[in-house]
Amino acid sequence: MYDIFCIALIHLPLFIFISAATQLVQKKLIALPLLLIFTLADTLLIVLNLADIFYFRFHLQRADADLLYVLRNPFANSTFTVLLLVLLIVSASITIAWIVHSNLSKLLHPAATGKPFILTLILLLLFTLLFFWNGTKKTLPSYPLTQLEPVQLPLAQNSFHTFIYSLYRQNETALPAANYMSPQQAALLFPAWKKNKTAGVTDKKNIVLFIMESIPYDFFDKSSPYKVAMPFIDSLVNKSTFFSNAFSFSYSSNKGITAILAGLPTLTDIPLYHSNFLSMERSEVGKLLAKNNYSSSFFIGDNYDDMGFAQCCKWLGIQHYYCMKDIPGYRQMEKHSLGLHDEYVLSFMQQKIAAMQQPFFAAQYNISTHYPNDLPKSFNDRYPRQNTTPSMKTMAYYNDCLQQFFKEAATKNWYKNTVFIFCADHWATPDADNVKLDETSGFRIPVFIYEPGKETKRTIASPVSQLDVVNTILQTGSKQDSVLSYGTSLTDTILQPNRTVFTKMNNAVYEAINNEYVLGFNAIEGKSLYYFDYLTDTRKQHNLLSQPRYTTGIDSMALRMKAFLQTASAHYRNKHISN
Repeated sequence: MYDIFCIALIHLPLFIFISAATQLVQKKLIALPLLLIFTLADTLLIVLNLADIFYFRFHLQRADADLLYVLRNPFANSTFTVLLLVLLIVSASITIAWIVHSNLSKLLHPAATGKPFILTLILLLLFTLLFFWNGTKKTLPSYPLTQLEPVQLPLAQNSFHTFIYSLYRQNETALPAANYMSPQQAALLFPAWKKNKTAGVTDKKNIVLFIMESIPYDFFDKSSPYKVAMPFIDSLVNKSTFFSNAFSFSYSSNKGITAILAGLPTLTDIPLYHSNFLSMERSEVGKLLAKNNYSSSFFIGDNYDDMGFAQCCKWLGIQHYYCMKDIPGYRQMEKHSLGLHDEYVLSFMQQKIAAMQQPFFAAQYNISTHYPNDLPKSFNDRYPRQNTTPSMKTMAYYNDCLQQFFKEAATKNWYKNTVFIFCADHWATPDADNVKLDETSGFRIPVFIYEPGKETKRTIASPVSQLDVVNTILQTGSKQDSVLSYGTSLTDTILQPNRTVFTKMNNAVYEAINNEYVLGFNAIEGKSLYYFDYLTDTRKQHNLLSQPRYTTGIDSMALRMKAFLQTASAHYRNKHISN
């Protein structure tokens, strides 16, 4: 339906203009601009839908304005493979534009009259009128949710439609103003300000955060066919606090970093740190740590600000940002399609940490596990039978990189006084040839904390979120009495076995997840969509929403969801949230 709608919407003005002003169309001054405008529109329509065949596996939704930020910097220091791919895309776009131009030229030819032309015009008019017969709600990309399950929504959408709609309101919050309850009740059910229970503690521990790119929980799950053979990381997990029911907030890196380092949910289509909401009140992790004499640094192996992470770090008060160009001799080092391999970045990070005065906060965002999962020529996978997919093999490589990092770190005086936090930026399919969307497993990620000075094996099954990480960092190292964050410190979650966490499936559907059930909620319509027992109904085949015996649980989770949405909506619109 949306494919036909987009075709009709683009071409109806052209057919009406040709019919109403046939003589004008024959003039070159009129015909050439018409050809240019509609050739570009048709080419964009086709290219965006073709691009989503590839891009969808990462974004798990149709193209939106976020695509402009992902593709900002494709040429700087790219590998030959990336440049070749860009060249193929450009060539394909030119070919499509030429075909479109040739066909549109025939329409503007004086011979393009008669019954076939009139019939096409009538059909376009009829379809457009029928589409708007029941109002303008159908123009929203989320409208198919009235008939489809949320995981099926992208199948019904058109990429041109979602992209243009997203571009139109890229600096707006995708969440409508919510007023489900009084502000006092919302604050009681979902307080955005959290008490920092260890503020003022004099024992200052160093904090090292590893943000793991595109790592699903499957890689850590012994019951999964995609469990990676990674002996070193497994040995760390066996001496750590491991959170077996951890969830990302969204599907993409630029929303993951904001959730992890700011504790904020991204409600905009574009990255929050590129939006008009930069002035909103937040906990600037770097500045808050600096008040307790911490330095703060961020390390990544790509080009400067490729994903906007440099801007994000500045926005959050992180003092030092190191990228590929800061690493001596980087031009001679072997590269991933997106930048330097992790071994070089971790080695450089090790050198920088050695020169830091304690206490410090250092974060590393690895990229070798990102698609296309390039591996160094020297890497030898010792477990090829277990690590069967490209993403599993790059995880095995990352395991070796971390092993070398920790081997050297263990000899340093700062090591025993350090807390190491591991958190994935988002879930990614462990097998690119077998992509499955799921309401819960599509958000499950690994999260664990390792303390060399206090080794212990502990597994916590309470639901936790990326949004909890910044609270954990600030509880470890900040003097601040209270912290603005949509999460809770991971050290507190053991006391909350029935805790509810929140995820964003798309701009319409948000989820509330506790230790047994997942509730899907349409934030545009303000109503619940589904309620699954995800522990027993792993395929999500039995929607319990209409069954009376579950009413109490549904109402409780829906109320918490409404409090979360109302808090977030008010925070974005007012740029401030009362403490």
